[in-house]
Amino acid sequence: MNVTMSTTDELNAVLTVQFEEIDYKDNVEKTLADYRKNANLPGFRKGKVPAGLIRKQYGKGALIDEVNKQLQSSVSEYITKEKLELLGNPLPVEKTDIDWDNSSTFSFDFELGLAPKIEVTFPARKKFDSYSVKASAEAMEEQILNMAKRYGKMSTPDKAQDNDMFSGSFVEIDKDGEIVSNGISKEGAYFIGTALEKKTIKNKVLKAKIGDDLTISASDFAEGFNLAEVLGTNEHQLNDHSTGIFNFTLTHISRVEPAELNQELFDKVFGEGTIKSEEEFRARVASDLENMYVRDADQHMMNQVSEYLMENIDVTLPEAFLKKWMQTSGEKPLTAEEVEVQFPDMAKGLKWQLIENRVIQDNNLKAEYAELLDYTKQLLRDQYVQYGMAPDEEQVTKSATDVLQNQEEAQRINDRLYDEKLKGYFKTSLKLNEKEIAYDDFVKLVSKQKA
Repeated sequence: MNVTMSTTDELNAVLTVQFEEIDYKDNVEKTLADYRKNANLPGFRKGKVPAGLIRKQYGKGALIDEVNKQLQSSVSEYITKEKLELLGNPLPVEKTDIDWDNSSTFSFDFELGLAPKIEVTFPARKKFDSYSVKASAEAMEEQILNMAKRYGKMSTPDKAQDNDMFSGSFVEIDKDGEIVSNGISKEGAYFIGTALEKKTIKNKVLKAKIGDDLTISASDFAEGFNLAEVLGTNEHQLNDHSTGIFNFTLTHISRVEPAELNQELFDKVFGEGTIKSEEEFRARVASDLENMYVRDADQHMMNQVSEYLMENIDVTLPEAFLKKWMQTSGEKPLTAEEVEVQFPDMAKGLKWQLIENRVIQDNNLKAEYAELLDYTKQLLRDQYVQYGMAPDEEQVTKSATDVLQNQEEAQRINDRLYDEKLKGYFKTSLKLNEKEIAYDDFVKLVSKQKA
């Protein structure tokens, strides 16, 4: 077998795989011998079918299977051996003139899209803003209230407030108030009063008594509220196949009464005995908030860096190859028109991936399994803390190991770990304008830059 590559230009190449009879003959003969041992054909005992008959019936199929198997492995091995950096996957060049019956030599071509060679550098005077975000008293109190509510108790208030939970049944009606046959309906549905955007309907809900019927429209809820989920349906059904008007029968009003700031709450939030006073509790909440802000600030810095690199590094892609690859790479084939629409976003993501990979390779940023496991364990610990759980180290290790058995989840966490490594690299290697800022001002700054 002979595998060769010829470059069309800096971004495109053709890989050619040539087979001689010696490459596949022995394996084909072995396959046919196995077929003969197990063949059951009328008029012949098992294993006694003439070899010529087996060859006539199965020879061509065995040859095609063997060549295809070797073809895939040889292409993969060549790419690995030559350390080719490719975009997309090799695309087989269609051949319609293969004579499987009479030829003994075969040749196959694959189009390759080559990754462009890029260099990631920064001007000597280039600086990026890096913020140290401080927790405000208001943010601390809000976080403490959220924690207290998480471990609070449910009560039934005498007078409703807009942050209470209103439970009841929804039935779809028409504009005349008549029930829609086979319309959307849901018993035991609930929503928080703050989800209602229009004051008129909110006031009616706040004044309603158990058993009252109210007319509520989908448009009465705030933008972003997932009413379809509340109603046990989907956005398509709600928006396109319903009146969007409902009769709501109020059956229950609930309120979360925040837990007291005492040792019981401290133990539930941070683990038994970790925090021993309200002063320590508040200090820990402030510390955790500011650690969370560090992640936000690091991401903001990373966004600046990525935006700069995307604007200042010229990355030329093999567009024709990639568009052809996009048409067949997904679960559902795309038309040429669909590819043209999707290509700009795909190209943008691919460009950043190339820049990212170059930084990782140039600076030897690696993540071994042990580090990935430790990172996963910390992610799980953070989740446990949110739910007031404090599992032992053995449980955390087992859970992390189980998570990493899932290939998709492992890849997601691995990508996240490399994002952290990139942020760390840029924080320590770039020149930064370090500034202190209040959280509210930081939020305004980020929102303004996104606009």
